[in-house]
Order: sequence, then structure tokens, then C-alpha cells
Amino acid sequence: MSLYVDPGGIFAGTAAFYRARAGYPDELLDHVAGLAGGGPGARVLDLGTGTGVVARALAAHGLDVLAVDPCQEMLEEGRRLAAAEGHAIEWHEGTVEDLPNSLGPFSLAVIGDAFHWMDRGRVLRVLHELIAPGGCVALLSHRWPGYPKPSWTPILEKVRSRHLGLNRIAGPTGEFTRPQTDHEGFFRHSDFGHLTRITTDYLIDVELDDLVRWQWSQAHSSVTLLGEGQAAYEADLRALLRAWEPTERFREVSQAHLLIGQRGGDR
Repeated sequence: MSLYVDPGGIFAGTAAFYRARAGYPDELLDHVAGLAGGGPGARVLDLGTGTGVVARALAAHGLDVLAVDPCQEMLEEGRRLAAAEGHAIEWHEGTVEDLPNSLGPFSLAVIGDAFHWMDRGRVLRVLHELIAPGGCVALLSHRWPGYPKPSWTPILEKVRSRHLGLNRIAGPTGEFTRPQTDHEGFFRHSDFGHLTRITTDYLIDVELDDLVRWQWSQAHSSVTLLGEGQAAYEADLRALLRAWEPTERFREVSQAHLLIGQRGGDR
């Protein structure tokens, strides 16, 4: 069961622009890899993998990764990038609910900035059947909850509202369903209620072109969603960002966040 009629269509047209997004700090990715335990060959799930940013980082640590996403376009780009980097990753088009229990056990499931797109309670129940005793579910986020968004965010929101209206749309397939409960609430009502939080500062350092492409990687401002209005949207966005920062260089410290839930009673 999904929150969306067509979860694979939410990010239609965005895969080619994903490289413009800020990556996760290496220290958090290293910590996630360590959670898998067992060294090289340990089995890991990467849910909502997108183009495999996290999956490829974990494969570089020698882990056996099954990368799952409902968007075929994303997986095709992920396969291309993984092949270019020399990583052997298994890819699955669909959701974790589609995976048979016989695929387990995995020592770890990772979700990078995608949990809010999922039926979170159901996903955690399914993961209890796939994650080995003592295993974890780890959520990676580019921003610690409550930490200020980048200072240029109001400009992005102004342009989006001006061209697309006030409601956020989940790609071309439906209105965005905003979660009413924080992620920790779902974890505490699941079998992964023993929580650990880790945060680290990192530098966002992008140029104007990168920031524009970053918007095309968003479900709420994708080129597919904008259609013929993309040119006007981009012209407006570039003009406002350039007026706000004439150097066309955007630098700011943010805080990335890692939430780890371990199976209760397994410690």
C-alpha cells in the first residue's frame, strides 16, 4: 500500500538532475556502513534509493546492497552510475512491501530523505520481517529537524508559489501528502524503538546553475511538472537568485542528521 496512486511517477523527469543535489557527509555514510556489521559482504537494503547515492557509497565499503525504488527512470540512472564507478548492486523496481520475506535477513535498512514519501508504519512492520535480530533501520537526512533551511529557501518558495500555486504537488501524479507525525513517533511505536541520533555540520557550496538544476530534481518543481512553463520559471528563479547573490555562489553551513532505530529486545 502506498500513499500515492503512482509512487513511481512522483519523480518523473528528475533523475538526470540528481547530481546537482548536495551529497551526504562522508562521516555519516561511513557510520551507516559500520552499522551493517560483519564487514564486506554484509547485506543491506537501501529504500527509496533514487539514483543510488547511498547504495553506491555503501557498495564502495564492500557491502552487498539491494537498492529499491518504484521509479524505473531513477533505477536506470543508478545502474549507469554504478557501472561507471565499478559497483555491483542489485536493483529492484518497486517498494519494500513488494519484497518477499525469503530475501532476508538483512543487517541494515537505509532510507535517505525518502521516509516521508512512504507509509511509514507499514514499512517498519515489513522491515521487522526482513531485518535480522540486532539489526537497524537508519534514516539519513540533509537537514536536522528544526535546523534552519538555507537562507535562499524563501526565494525558491516564492518562485514555486508564483508559478505553481500554493499547494505542493507530488510530481504530475497527485497532491503531496504531508506527514502529520514526526519520524521518531513512528519508530517509537515500532519494533525499532531504541533510537540513536547523530548530527554533523557540512558545507553546502553550489553555484547558480547547480541550484537551478537542484530545483529540477524536486518532485514539486520538476521539468515534467512545469512543462511549457519551465522557461519562465527558470528565468524568474535565476533573476531573483542573482539579485540576492550577485556572485552566483551559494555557501552555507547546514546540519545533516542520522536517526538509527534498533530492534527492541535485541541488544
